[in-house]
Amino acid sequence: MADVAPSVTRRGLLAAVGVGTSALAGCSERLWSQAETTGSDQVSLRIKAVPADDDYFAATIASQLRENYAAAGIDATHEPVAKAELYRDILLEGDYDVFVARHPGLDEYDALYELLHSRFVSEPGWQNPFHVSDVTSDDYLEIQREADESDRQDVLVDLIEHLLRTTPYTAVTFPYAVSGVTESFSLPTPPRRPHEYLELLSYSENEPRDGPLEVGVFGEHLTERLNPITVDRNRISGLLGLVYDPLVRQIGDEYVPWLAEDVEWTTEGRVQARVTLREGVEWHDGESLDAEDVAFTLDFIGDTSMGEVDGGVPAPRYRGRQTLLGGTDVIDSRTIELSFPAASQMAARRLLTIPVLPAHIWADRSEVIADRQTRALTTNNEDPVGSGLFAFSEATTDVEVELEPFDGHVLRETTDRPAVLENFSQFEGLTFRIAPNPGAMGDALVDGDTDVTASELPPGTARDIRTAATASTVTGTTNSFYMVGYNSRQDELGNPNFRQLCSRLIDREHAVREFFEGFAQTATTPAALVGISESMAFDSDLEDRFESDPLSFPGTDGELNTSRVQSLFEDIGYRYEDGLLLE
Repeated sequence: MADVAPSVTRRGLLAAVGVGTSALAGCSERLWSQAETTGSDQVSLRIKAVPADDDYFAATIASQLRENYAAAGIDATHEPVAKAELYRDILLEGDYDVFVARHPGLDEYDALYELLHSRFVSEPGWQNPFHVSDVTSDDYLEIQREADESDRQDVLVDLIEHLLRTTPYTAVTFPYAVSGVTESFSLPTPPRRPHEYLELLSYSENEPRDGPLEVGVFGEHLTERLNPITVDRNRISGLLGLVYDPLVRQIGDEYVPWLAEDVEWTTEGRVQARVTLREGVEWHDGESLDAEDVAFTLDFIGDTSMGEVDGGVPAPRYRGRQTLLGGTDVIDSRTIELSFPAASQMAARRLLTIPVLPAHIWADRSEVIADRQTRALTTNNEDPVGSGLFAFSEATTDVEVELEPFDGHVLRETTDRPAVLENFSQFEGLTFRIAPNPGAMGDALVDGDTDVTASELPPGTARDIRTAATASTVTGTTNSFYMVGYNSRQDELGNPNFRQLCSRLIDREHAVREFFEGFAQTATTPAALVGISESMAFDSDLEDRFESDPLSFPGTDGELNTSRVQSLFEDIGYRYEDGLLLE
């Protein structure tokens, strides 16, 4: 792409000018408003997060943030909200000012597109939950989709610099995954994602067992909704990814053919992928899985009403990846061609990781039942039918979920299987045992009722497991991160300068040291502050282009320097009265 570099330079210049202009405009409007207004109210913000019993770390960050906002003169309230309600408030209804939550993590740079692009401003899910519309961000996000590797890195650097100035959200930490494990059991890595469960089930250090792998999790209503395309309920991490297979699984940096036997890429001109399915692929109910199911899934994610609603009713999950697609062409029952008119192969391959849905079940769920709601988005999907190595057996409300081996899966029959399945499987099935809270989950492990825990361990529970004679903990890295998100539709938070200052009011190093007890990576580099983990980080020469410590904490050891903070807010046009920050 010979025209990318000049375009990036031009857009970078426009971004710098645009941010400066918007910042000056924001200050001018605020000064004019103050001159015309006889009285002002104190700036007020609501911070939503789940209760400590659901996520100790999110609740603790939110509590600290409230204290720091209050010290800065903001009328701040911390509202603990049940997880299902929080997801609904943030991802579906936009009912929040500020939220603290654990983002599942960016799997590839293009994940920033769905998180931020203005085309998703009115769509549900993790697609732009901040309701931010920014032409400069959109330009960078679109260019990176098409750019080759070297040019793409330059574009991403410019994008990150812009995001650090406009700050629609900010990352705080990348927590380590910590699992408890019984003394007699070996654990290669804490299981969270489907391929990590598969690796554990294949791990040769453990003796084969006639019974299932017993996994401890905690939470409420974890069995209520087994719908793979919704986001508004609790779910057991990784479970549905074991039931519903994709064409290709992302395992680390590799994209491993799964339902697909082969993917042939054409990159001259328009990027295209010719996907050939493995022979004999079946759904759990015995129906054949074919290329029509693949085409249906990709269309359905884009519009679950199947054309019945103008503008469509997209699914809240996988929508960002689906927008990579230009069109599909079913060649025969095992072959489908996919076109990507505005994406490079690097970005386009993410589309292949979308789990495939059975058309014979989901097509009947396209009925429109309410305003921008289809049956597909409201069904609990109580008896999920997928194509994974494990089939759903039964779920007992808030007690357990049983998955049984799917003997008809082609990867159980062939010797030509992905490396992660080399010794698959050492167990007969997989059972998730549900505890009401972390302490009960830890007790079940120590008592030998489960083999391993898969929900995140708060520090107290982790210490109890480590000191037990019958169990220990295993730690691994993850791309997930705790984020502070801002609703740009809220009056003050519509000002990027205000959002940027709010993002500085949390001492990230103090949080890792005191809240996570060291079991997390601090988000301090520019890339990390927008959610890009170390495993995805740029080359060191590109990192050197960023301003150092761009969102530095104005204080020491978690304590704000209030006079410094007041000066920073006054510099962007705000004023104080008796220590209160005024609108």
